[in-house]
Order: sequence, then C-alpha cells, then structure tokens
Amino acid sequence: MRLSGSSSPFTVVAIRAWQPSTPGSPEDWRTTLGQIVVEVVLDSGVIGLGVGGGGLSSIHVIHNVMRKELTDKAFMTPLDLHEHMRKFTSFYGLSGIVPMAISGIDLAIWDAYAKTNNSTVRQLLDPRQDTNASCPMYQTVFDDVGALQAANLGMAAVKLHLERYGSKPDIGKIEDLVRRTRDAVGPDCQLMLDAFGKWDVSITRKLADRIYEYDIAWIEEPLLPQEIESYTELCEHSPIPIAGGEHEYLINGFSRLMDTHAHDVYQPDINWCGGLSTLIAIYELAKRNDVRVCPHRGSEPFALPAIMALDPNPLAESARDWFSVFKPPINVDEGRAACNIGLGFGIELLIPK
Repeated sequence: MRLSGSSSPFTVVAIRAWQPSTPGSPEDWRTTLGQIVVEVVLDSGVIGLGVGGGGLSSIHVIHNVMRKELTDKAFMTPLDLHEHMRKFTSFYGLSGIVPMAISGIDLAIWDAYAKTNNSTVRQLLDPRQDTNASCPMYQTVFDDVGALQAANLGMAAVKLHLERYGSKPDIGKIEDLVRRTRDAVGPDCQLMLDAFGKWDVSITRKLADRIYEYDIAWIEEPLLPQEIESYTELCEHSPIPIAGGEHEYLINGFSRLMDTHAHDVYQPDINWCGGLSTLIAIYELAKRNDVRVCPHRGSEPFALPAIMALDPNPLAESARDWFSVFKPPINVDEGRAACNIGLGFGIELLIPK
C-alpha cells in the first residue's frame, strides 16, 4: 500500500504501556489478559496512542523487548516499522501475546504518523474519503427484544449471542429464537449468530439447515479457532456463511485460513491481530481471495477508519460499553458510526496517565 504521508523518516524515542481499569469488563481472560494502552513518542515530539491486548504479559514484552528494539531507529512508514516488529519476533511471536503487543505499538505509530502529516488515519488510507461519511453498524444482542431495540435505533444488522446454549444446544429453541428475531426486525435487517466456539461441525450443520430459511448472514465462531480442518469442512457444506478469525494473528495466520477456505467472512480484531498494518494486509489478501472482511469491534476509533477507507461492504460492530479510556467517543447517530475528526485516530486519554 502506498501512503499519502511524508517521505521523511521518523524515529521512536520512547514507548510505554499500561493496563487501564475497565469496570464491567468480562470476568475472564479478556480482563486478566485485557486491553492495554500504548503511548509512543517520536523524535519530533509527536505522541501517538494505541490499544493492544495481553494485559501485564504484553506490557512485559513491550517494556523488555520491543522498546529496546524499536527506539532510536529510523523508519519511513508505520508499515516499515510493523514489518521490523514482525521479523524480530518471528521466533516466539506468531500468535497470542506478542501480536497483541505489536497491535498496540502499531496503532500508536499510525496515530503519531498521521498527526505528523497533519492528517487523520482515514485520510492517509484514502485521501478521497468524504469527512462527513458514516458507516452502517450492527449490534450484538441476546434475544428478540434486544434485536428489535437495536433495529429501532437504526442498526443495519443484529447478531444473536448464543454462548449460553452451551456445547449441546437445543436446536429447536435456537430456531424458535431466530424465528422470533427475524419476525421482530423484519426482512431488511441483517441477522447473524455467534456461538462463541461452543459447537462442532455436526451441530452447526444441523442448525444451519434448520434456520437457513430465515436469511442468516453468517454463523460466527461455531468451532474453536484451532479447528481449521473442521472449519474448512463446515464452509464446504454449510448453507449459511461461516465467520471467524477474531482470534487469529498476523498476516501469516490469515493467509493459512484463506488458503484452506476456513471461513467465508473474516473478522480480525485490530487490537489483537497485529494492528492496522496487519488489517491492511488482510484486506488486500481478502480481495485476492474474493472473501469478505468484517473486523471485530469495528465502530471503535482504531478499526473504523480502515473499514470506511478499505471495505467495499462496510459494516461496523458496536463498541464495548466498558472500555471508556479515550475521548471523544465515536459519534453514533441512527445506527451509523462516523470517524473522529481530530488528527490521527482523533482521540486523547480520558484521564491522563
């Protein structure tokens, strides 16, 4: 990808990371290995902010490995710095904690780079973008009542979260919920399902056959992320598209998934997969493979610029209500999200660190 920014090199002079308090976050690994804030300072004095994952483990990687390797070296673009990170961590960092750390640094670098060029990140990705444009959204809900509320707010789509039905779900009960939800939101609202990795191929195929008539846009993560061969089998036989990739990392991982047609819809998380640089590469790879990308947490400040600049069929997932670290929040109006207008990602810390 060619960027519209400066041709002058930049140097990172400082990097620090911390895990902010997030009251109301899930009581599982998503908090113990939760979101971190990364701050970088360039030689120009410009400061960039990003978000990664991995909690204290990721912070350890940043402070004890990344910082020494990245500071006082000159880079031309964020893509160059990202490639350097990817190469020097390749012996120990192809998935999990290290890409989560890379994500936070990469996003902070993009924020600082765009500010240096007096630009928003979205303008760097596509200078032709209308600054007043907005993106349709979808809301994750748990029942038909929540789905109707989301549709009434203008959401283009709703996603039913089905983790509570467990690994041996009552398919009849799920079919009934899907039917009630489709009746509630009508034919024009997209409808998706999220199984949170609880099912197997047999259950997913049986359910897909039962609910196909309700025009389901995708079934998300019916299997565990590592069950790639089973995902390939499922994509071959399911009448409903299969989505996944939220827990995949770096372009190597997504190349493997696309080579095996493990998903029909790919859902990278920009705060985990390797940052904006990885997301750009995923969009390029998806175009060559003629598959769809719909990033996880799309209506948050970091993913939304890429969705609006790069996605031929943009749809942004609703943001987490418990992650309130930056200001201003993304502007949402009648079910559509608009990027912040400030330089970079258009954010600053809600409470200075």
